[in-house]
Amino acid sequence: MRKHKWLVSPATVMGFLCAATIYGSTAAAAEKNLFNQLVDRAKAEMARPGAKFAVVLDLNPKEVIPVLQAFAKEFPFVKEHTYNRINRTEEFQRLILEAKAGRIPPYDIFHVQFEAWPEMRDAGMATKPPFLYPQLVKSLPQGWTAPDPRAIDSNGYYLSASALIRIIAYNKNVVPADKVPKRLEDCLDPEWKGKFLYNSRPLMIGLQHDPKTRESYLKWLKGMAGNKPVLVRQQTEGLERLAAGEYALYCGVNYNTTIRIIGDGAPLGMAFPDPYAADFAHRIHVFKWAANPATGQLYALWMATQGQPAVEEHMHRGFPWNPKTGSYSLAKGKYAAICDSGCAAKMGQYLQEHAKIVQLPGGKN
Repeated sequence: MRKHKWLVSPATVMGFLCAATIYGSTAAAAEKNLFNQLVDRAKAEMARPGAKFAVVLDLNPKEVIPVLQAFAKEFPFVKEHTYNRINRTEEFQRLILEAKAGRIPPYDIFHVQFEAWPEMRDAGMATKPPFLYPQLVKSLPQGWTAPDPRAIDSNGYYLSASALIRIIAYNKNVVPADKVPKRLEDCLDPEWKGKFLYNSRPLMIGLQHDPKTRESYLKWLKGMAGNKPVLVRQQTEGLERLAAGEYALYCGVNYNTTIRIIGDGAPLGMAFPDPYAADFAHRIHVFKWAANPATGQLYALWMATQGQPAVEEHMHRGFPWNPKTGSYSLAKGKYAAICDSGCAAKMGQYLQEHAKIVQLPGGKN
């Protein structure tokens, strides 16, 4: 059988190499240009008559509106923005029912409390934003710091734009100097039996999820339940009762809420445990009916990166590994058990597990 020799000229080889180089350069240029494309789309959205960027989150307007104003200052084409607060699970459930009935809420982006997140996800309320975040973060302007990769949803729906850190708060007028808590284990001290607060919502779920801390946390949780905590639901109300001297400790409360109460003059101290639990908060989703999806994605991206100083100033929710945040010095060198997108996906399982151990009514939260 006759064999054929396939001859390729040097010119042909050079042609292939040039084509590959051009393709690679074009792809790289396109990737670098994604941020500009996002901005251009957002500009087009905001240029429409009557356009308003509409946000619904679960925070006090005093915390959110200044951040929205800082965003609009960075991107002046966002001339109109509105904010509504929904912070109860039943309110999100009502929103889902209204949307299914055809009464579409006039919002572009949302974040929900973790109890309601599985319902919002399963109801199909969110859509993927215009650009994939892993590619988008490669095109950030010079001087912008890329977000932690764990803040990006593995399924592509959201970017987490802030952090919620759980600590121990204590009343400095009630707790003696030699009994000031330093670790979560101090909440198991028999001296505080029936004299400390614990949130019935499992705020330290990062410790429950992380393989390095899961077993020790579940053991702690059982011991904590046996030490007869006083269960509360609202953090501000609990901290006010703590400040009034009704209780000695509040185990697993939010750092940001505690800082705010201390700033108002409450006689409270706080302990930053090691390990500590942190959530990737503000999981900014785009509603599937959003009129301004690109503006919503731009806001989430800005908030998680260039907007972190505003997040810290007005919300005290900056990422603890960012040297510019107030929690950085307290968190430095300590292990963070993070509730990331993988944790959020298992939220229903963790809620049931927590409720059973803490012996909540009905065995669920």
